[in-house]
Amino acid sequence: MLTWLDNAGCRGLDTELFFPAGPKGPGRRQADEAKAVCETCPVRRQCGSWALATAQEYGIWGGMDEEERVRARRRKRLSTRENRPSEMKGTDSV
Repeated sequence: MLTWLDNAGCRGLDTELFFPAGPKGPGRRQADEAKAVCETCPVRRQCGSWALATAQEYGIWGGMDEEERVRARRRKRLSTRENRPSEMKGTDSV
């Protein structure tokens, strides 16, 4: 169960705020407004981690939009590869 949701800064707010229509214009302003809520949220990390772990494709989660979550997943994959033991590096199939 997602018990951290009980303490979420967005609890009780209109969920539409966290699902902007697009990345530009009014959608960008809406995303910025949603991210401002996330900035002071006590469960921001849990929310962001959940969104990454469950591959949420849409919306603002843990202060991250869709593109930011894609970049975070990419960084994690790269970091995981770099931290493998040296004998494992270079053994990936191409």
